[in-house]
Amino acid sequence: MPKLELTEDQLIIRLSASEKLAALHGNLTINGIAIRGAAVADKKWWMTLGLRIGTGLPGVIIAGTYVKLGDRAFVSWTRKHGLPLEITLAAKMSAGARGTQFTRILLGVDDAQGWADKINDAIVAC
Repeated sequence: MPKLELTEDQLIIRLSASEKLAALHGNLTINGIAIRGAAVADKKWWMTLGLRIGTGLPGVIIAGTYVKLGDRAFVSWTRKHGLPLEITLAAKMSAGARGTQFTRILLGVDDAQGWADKINDAIVAC
């Protein structure tokens, strides 16, 4: 399960070695100004993903980068975590502000609703 750390100006996502292997990606650090919101994904969230670069066994594990026109999602999820936390990002930002390569991140975490609330509260507090 990815470990999340919310600092004053960043969201840090730490992956275990097996999660890094499955996703073909390392840890992520997201600037706070790039985060637009967070919520628990809906029941058919996996149907919104595009072409996969990573691991996918439907209903068991979904990990990696998923790309389709206008969307680039990073996913690290396994069945035991239920519905994932979905973090919406601003991929393109104004000059001088650093954006991210993804438009959203979906993570299988314990208490996805709790994390969504923490992230949304941090956005409002800025």
